[in-house]
Amino acid sequence: MRLTVKDIKKLWDNGQAELVAGEKGLDRTVVVYDMMEQPDIKPWLRADMLLITTGYAIRNDKGAVLNLIRDLNEAGAAALAIKTRFFDHFPEEALKLADQLQFPLFFLNNALGFIEAVYPVMVAIVEAKNGVEMRTRYQIGQIEKKELDRKFYFDLVQERFDREEEAQIRANSLYWPMMPVRMMEICTKYPEEQWSGQKKEKAEQLAETFFMKQNLGYTVISLPEKIEVLFCEPGRILAFKEKLEEFEQSLKKLCKMDFHILVSDRIDGYFDMPKAAHQISELSQIAGKDFEDQKIFWWEEMKYEELLLEISRLPQVRSYVEERLYSLEEYDRKHGTGLVETLEVMLQNGGSKKQTAEKLYLHRNTMMYRVKKIEEILKCNIGDFTTLQELAFVCLVRRYLTENGKERIKN
Repeated sequence: MRLTVKDIKKLWDNGQAELVAGEKGLDRTVVVYDMMEQPDIKPWLRADMLLITTGYAIRNDKGAVLNLIRDLNEAGAAALAIKTRFFDHFPEEALKLADQLQFPLFFLNNALGFIEAVYPVMVAIVEAKNGVEMRTRYQIGQIEKKELDRKFYFDLVQERFDREEEAQIRANSLYWPMMPVRMMEICTKYPEEQWSGQKKEKAEQLAETFFMKQNLGYTVISLPEKIEVLFCEPGRILAFKEKLEEFEQSLKKLCKMDFHILVSDRIDGYFDMPKAAHQISELSQIAGKDFEDQKIFWWEEMKYEELLLEISRLPQVRSYVEERLYSLEEYDRKHGTGLVETLEVMLQNGGSKKQTAEKLYLHRNTMMYRVKKIEEILKCNIGDFTTLQELAFVCLVRRYLTENGKERIKN
């Protein structure tokens, strides 16, 4: 089956690109596509080629743009698809020249990643020989790409590759970002909330747009209850963190749900993916505890909590914490009181009874009664600094021995 520029235009009618000139040349044949950013690419041009470029190398150079269109036409190329984000003003003369030569010229959507435009073209070229209907080609391609991304992701985190080179070749074929990268997970704050269908699709589209605007290489991997993103290490990490906070607010507004965004440390190779996945898993457990208004968790900023999580897994620590607070928890269960909560809030406020009473909306006398009762049950003096340190540690570790901060985990 012969593939034409007209067919490519149909594939891109979903918003990937717009035909802006050369409409009379839509019958040109497309046999191959290429992506090049050199200032002078004439030696590499060939017949029936669709050239896809950011135009960065020829930005704001009217002469270079006009020469590129002429050179493509002389080589018998199929069409040019270019992004305009790096141009102050795309030259009107270029549009007129493309119309005059009947050479198709597309403007790529600046808000979308290259993969959105390139992948359907790649699929169409490969399958043109097999006679697949054009109207289904793009849909098939998108579905296959998502499935291939998911499979490759699981192959990496489950360590199914023998050599880094093999993983790199596979990553290149799927247009995954170049190393170094970070892994990000976007998940609902409350797992019981339904997150599927249109909400999930809108969130994925918003993530795609966000990373495009940051001008970072990325891959979005759609999983049943979360979204994983691999993205290139930002050059200005502080500025990126500020933008990510804005993204989280936009995501909340769009989906009308609360989210957690978990970000791993930087990794330098695809064989480090299991490490990044482990960090995300640890951050998920940390984020599941009550951190008030915190929504974004960076691995390098949560080292203390990660240490507490590791410590809480030691059998001797677990036993010590459970035994130390057992009598207080039993008293709460029998009498319907909130002494454990009172103790935790007081320790969070450095032992201040006044601040604790204000936080829990307690009368001063009620607060003093609770403190006295806690000291009586735990057989301690909360005014003693060493005791405060011990109980603060116990309460911090206790967060990781509970589910949702409420129910104790049973052995």
